[in-house]
Amino acid sequence: MYYFITLLFVFLSSRGSFFYFSNIWWILIDLTIIWVGLEKGRFTKSDVKLFAGFSVIYITFCTIRALFLTHLSVGFWASDILFLFKFILTSFLYCAVVKEKSVYYLTKVIIQLAIISLPFYFLQLISGDLVYAIGQFINLPPHINGGYTNFLVFTYVKVHAIRNSGFSWEPGAFGFFLNIALLMRLLTNGFTFDKKAIWLGLAVATTLSTTSYIALWVVIFLYFRANGVKFSKLMFFIVPVALVLAFQLPFLVNKISFIYANDSQDMTRIEFLSGWYYKHGQQMPLNRFSSMIYLCQLFGANMIWGVSNIYEETVPILKNINISNGIFEYMAKFGLIGLVFFLSRCYLFFRKFTTTEISLYCLLMILVLGFSESIFLISLTICFFFLYRYSDPVGEAESVPLAPEENRNISMGHFRRKLNLHMSRKNIKDQLLDLKTTKNNYNK
Repeated sequence: MYYFITLLFVFLSSRGSFFYFSNIWWILIDLTIIWVGLEKGRFTKSDVKLFAGFSVIYITFCTIRALFLTHLSVGFWASDILFLFKFILTSFLYCAVVKEKSVYYLTKVIIQLAIISLPFYFLQLISGDLVYAIGQFINLPPHINGGYTNFLVFTYVKVHAIRNSGFSWEPGAFGFFLNIALLMRLLTNGFTFDKKAIWLGLAVATTLSTTSYIALWVVIFLYFRANGVKFSKLMFFIVPVALVLAFQLPFLVNKISFIYANDSQDMTRIEFLSGWYYKHGQQMPLNRFSSMIYLCQLFGANMIWGVSNIYEETVPILKNINISNGIFEYMAKFGLIGLVFFLSRCYLFFRKFTTTEISLYCLLMILVLGFSESIFLISLTICFFFLYRYSDPVGEAESVPLAPEENRNISMGHFRRKLNLHMSRKNIKDQLLDLKTTKNNYNK
């Protein structure tokens, strides 16, 4: 059952399938998770206290912001509260039910879906029309114009004909899921690039996503650091290779510089472009840099505490603009305060598995991915608010084979301390039980 609800949860997080676009499916998935939790007796008083405490902090923050800072109508405050019980609650329920196995099952499901995506991707390269026809034949919602089709395990987007979107709504978002799964795999297998990690790396390569590639470089860097390679040596070897690749591959430096130049030009005529797209029944796409600049210009100091979950309703022009910078979209919703709180929860989660240094590299990877796509508000990412409380390095490591002794790395010192503490507690309990038995026999 844990595998089944994890599969549903990942499909819900993907924002590519019909699960995400219907409130009925949100409710059904919540009820399914609750049923599994009750059936297996997974809910405890501490779970209720955790969500209640989080809810009090969240509602207090939104209320103070609405009353004293943004001065918006009550509808914006109500939308923020609804976000708690629709999006955040689902992620909490998943973590509370699967608990210490959450990382294992999330990694397992994403790896399997990544492998499944590869045959469809190669078929897409041969004949994209055929993949599109398969999706049209299955005919699952959402029905989006412009060559988009999703049949749960794979999404075909005509404008990304040579890129792998996997089970997500577009290639960059798919790259986020893959990099997160790769990171979780390394955290739980002693930072060993096993076959499953290699599959994830190959799948990242098929996304042709700039930010996914940069995030993968960060993962490779932290992999070597976790295995004891000196920082100076890494800089000596990795930096020249990274620079060569960055300037030779067309979707890295060339693409970034082109996007920046194009964004700078668009910012000077955003009113005109927005009107043109509106007349043609389309949304104006703002790229990474222009999204960042435009939101900061619009909201100014409000980016510190955020505007609202539906911030686009405060400025009419935003209804026809597609923001594509996840970090600054999150700040428009919950501010720099919310972003710092989210990253602190992520750090606590990573710190359970590895050292402070590696944990900071993990945060860097998340920020790289967030700069590109609106991934901070999907269900999988929201899990980090609670994963730090439920993840258990010992429990997670028991789900996967340990690395050979010669491959153990410096970051596993924390894991070994956890394991030794776990075994010591077990030995103490056994000794106390033996002592109690001996005492009872003596009394008899």
